[in-house]
Amino acid sequence: MATDVNSAKDHSKSVGAKDVVLVVISTLAVFLLVALIVAKRSPNGEATWLSLSPDTEMYVKMVVGAKASPPFAYRRLVPFIASLIPFSPVQALGAITLGSLLAGYGILSWILVSQLQLRRVAACLALVAVMTSTRGLLIIQNPYIIDGFSFLVMTIMLAAFLRDSSGTFGAAAIIGILAREDCVFGVFGFVASAGRRRARASIVVALSAAVAYVLPRLGHGRASLGFLGLSQIVHASYYAKAYFAFGILWPMALGGLLVARGSKWNRLLPYSACAFAGSIVSTFFAVDTTRMFLPMLPLVAVGCGLVFDRLLDRPALVVAWAAILLSNVGLAVPTVFSPQAIQHMKELEEWYVLLAIPIVTQQVCGLALVAFSARAVVAQSAVPRRSQSLVDGSA
Repeated sequence: MATDVNSAKDHSKSVGAKDVVLVVISTLAVFLLVALIVAKRSPNGEATWLSLSPDTEMYVKMVVGAKASPPFAYRRLVPFIASLIPFSPVQALGAITLGSLLAGYGILSWILVSQLQLRRVAACLALVAVMTSTRGLLIIQNPYIIDGFSFLVMTIMLAAFLRDSSGTFGAAAIIGILAREDCVFGVFGFVASAGRRRARASIVVALSAAVAYVLPRLGHGRASLGFLGLSQIVHASYYAKAYFAFGILWPMALGGLLVARGSKWNRLLPYSACAFAGSIVSTFFAVDTTRMFLPMLPLVAVGCGLVFDRLLDRPALVVAWAAILLSNVGLAVPTVFSPQAIQHMKELEEWYVLLAIPIVTQQVCGLALVAFSARAVVAQSAVPRRSQSLVDGSA
């Protein structure tokens, strides 16, 4: 055991800025490639799917100082920041999203490599996985709303949570809630995993988050959103939308959480449970079900990364995963290479119907790959020395 611990310490010392930089450069190169391929909304979009969304119109109103209806009126922070940028409102919102995604994936790279001590290939695969998931691609597809900024703050909250930095987490939570209310689910996760040692910090964070949540709502009427859950859950499309938010990454993320169980990262389980439960609750109040799983985006990357790190001694599986993940770019959302197919599109579901056969084929192959990956992880007779600290929780 002493040898294993020393080996883990040596690996910890070997992980530095170079490792993070290499992962960041690799994943951002993929990000820029994906951003060029995905068909994005724009003020001049000819098809309904490519034109600006009603959400964007609300945020543009707020950027120029006009009043917006709830719940958009509560989300004041990003429009305020956009109003300070010397661009048009739409361009400013797009710039914030792009900057937020670049920073968010950079911080996520640091979490995977520096905090979780994952090897570079595993970290890159995990980042590409969430980046090419439907939920990740939708941020690129519609950059004129506040999802990108929320993703950045949620990632900072996760980093602070893993570092056990209550002050940083609380500050990030306040900023996130002022931007979009679903950042509060991370606060629930922080409180649920606090334990006695962090009881006082969890109370302070919870009270601060409550104030940040309530203040923007003072003087406004209630949001005109009805409870849609009971009318949605009886339809198969609801479950399809929820599944395709991450597709085959759902079981991989769950497997990663099982890997974290019993380690020093076991607090990820209640944190992730709160984020997932909060996302489900959000779907009951919105028709765009897939988008409501944004709080899970950085957590899915962590879960997948923990599994990928255990598959690196199986090169065939690694290559297969890289292929299946990259294929998602052309299947999850429309691309610039399919202008005729999306000319009359109004909803993403039309794209899934159009490409039903290749999408189902890809998902079936992906689920088979998940099964092979699970067998490979379970079949490991010994934990690699460099990961011993993750499993044992030893320093």
